[in-house]
Amino acid sequence: MTLVAISYTVCMRIKEKEKTMNYFTHCKTLDDLKAEYRRLAKQNHPDLGGSTEEMQRINAAYAEAFDRLQKQHNASHDEWHQSTEAPEDFVNIIDELIKLDGLEVELCGSWLWIGGNTRDYKDKLKALGCRWCSKKKLWSWHHEEDSSRHYRGKRTIDEIRTKYGSQVFAADGCETSGYARLGATA
Repeated sequence: MTLVAISYTVCMRIKEKEKTMNYFTHCKTLDDLKAEYRRLAKQNHPDLGGSTEEMQRINAAYAEAFDRLQKQHNASHDEWHQSTEAPEDFVNIIDELIKLDGLEVELCGSWLWIGGNTRDYKDKLKALGCRWCSKKKLWSWHHEEDSSRHYRGKRTIDEIRTKYGSQVFAADGCETSGYARLGATA
């Protein structure tokens, strides 16, 4: 291999690494990261017309940013509020939900709230670890943490949206919210 070819190869690898690193540089919390991942997945998922290579780069960048932000989160919280979630947990649920037509997925904090045409997917949602919340008339999914049941069922969905912000992704790929957008800075 010539020196020019080696230089070109090294340069391309550096550019590829920089491109991967830029996806989540503005994310300051795990919730911001998840919101941005959800947005990027809707735009770039192979089942929705995106490329497999681009989605793999996004997944790699997500895992790297997740590890960094999780360490930062755990360093600033006591042992009862440490996160044990793995980056694959969120990637896997988003990957499966994207494949189901007619759903409206809302990210509030670290919880996913799933509405829309859910009746057709009841068994699939159960298999994915989602739970039906009869008072809210929505399915929910979140990573199981030891302290996750402390406030179970005591807040309305509007109270949850107000407290944690909200990002809604409809089946048509549109993102809307009547509440503070996750990851928005003042």
